[in-house]
Amino acid sequence: MHLSLDLNDFLKVDLTRLAEDDETHQKSTKKHTELLIELIDRKSTKASALARKVIRWPIGQTLPTQIAYNNGDEQLLIVGPTSEALLPMPKSKIDALTATAIAKSGPTTKTKTFSSFAVNPIDTFDTKSLLKSIQNCIENPEKEKRWKQLSSKLDEECSNGEAAGALSAVEQSQLLTAIRRYTDDVDSEPETLHVVLKAIATSRVLSFRNEDGFLRMCIEKLKSNTEIVEHVLADGARVVSEFILAELLKLAAGKPSESERRAQVSQVLARNFSKIPMTEACGAVLSVTESIEIMTILTEIYRESPDISISSKALTLITVLMDAHGSRIVYEDKLHHKFAAISNFIIEMQSLVGTFARLEAAIDECSDTQAANNVVIRMHPVAHPINW
Repeated sequence: MHLSLDLNDFLKVDLTRLAEDDETHQKSTKKHTELLIELIDRKSTKASALARKVIRWPIGQTLPTQIAYNNGDEQLLIVGPTSEALLPMPKSKIDALTATAIAKSGPTTKTKTFSSFAVNPIDTFDTKSLLKSIQNCIENPEKEKRWKQLSSKLDEECSNGEAAGALSAVEQSQLLTAIRRYTDDVDSEPETLHVVLKAIATSRVLSFRNEDGFLRMCIEKLKSNTEIVEHVLADGARVVSEFILAELLKLAAGKPSESERRAQVSQVLARNFSKIPMTEACGAVLSVTESIEIMTILTEIYRESPDISISSKALTLITVLMDAHGSRIVYEDKLHHKFAAISNFIIEMQSLVGTFARLEAAIDECSDTQAANNVVIRMHPVAHPINW
């Protein structure tokens, strides 16, 4: 008897009956038949067994005719005409033996590195090859071909941020300097430049400080094309400085249509920012005209947005822009009529704050004189005689 079942490309299960010689069989008083289950390495030339297990089958019963594996219960099912047996076979054990079989099969055609020593590790990119490509660009940043090779490698192997932490701080600074030299080269192709900058942004090869300088350069060189910066903004796990957010507000103020301006301001509101650094950045980046344009959009977002957190950030950003340009707005006579609507909005907000403060004080006063909830009060009704 011999039954076989393929578990995957590397493992199979073989079921056979243990052979006994005639003398041993005659002396044996066993009431069962021993069956041998083996996990076999399919790729091995010697068909070596990676694991063995002996089970007992009732003597006198017809031997098994079928074996199958139940993925849900993680059991090996052995079926005969009149009997069946269930043998626990965890998937973790199968995965471990599969990894052993793969390791025994020898090296693959392409070298890989892995993120851990788990049974099914995630293969990562080749760090040495990446460092060599980056070093080639650092040594000669004017060569277009080297940048194309680097961008191609980053797109293929690090498009989801796998390169994070691959470079030291010194190497990142050298790479950023090489990128600046490449972008300043008048002979560099605009299309290739955009592909290179996008590949570096998506790979996350630069840490926060160097990436901040990189994003500033992208805004400066690509002008109205904010695709790269927007890609970074879309990743909530990546930190963006207040200076970059101020630069995006500046670009939003220069958009031709109102919908585009509002969309970009909404992107900025989706990020967290600190008030003091944001005030300094807006004061350095935005002009008075641009600030009033942004404040006008923010008042509309505050009134129309159903999201309370976005409305709160819009109000905070209005106060930031007021702190950054309040004194300069007074001297801009041509902008006074535009600022009037914003001023009225601020007065309305102050009035509402005062109203809510008085309402809260009134509620607190009433709560002191009235009994709290869930308190039993004894009532003493007074009897009044009725004159008929």
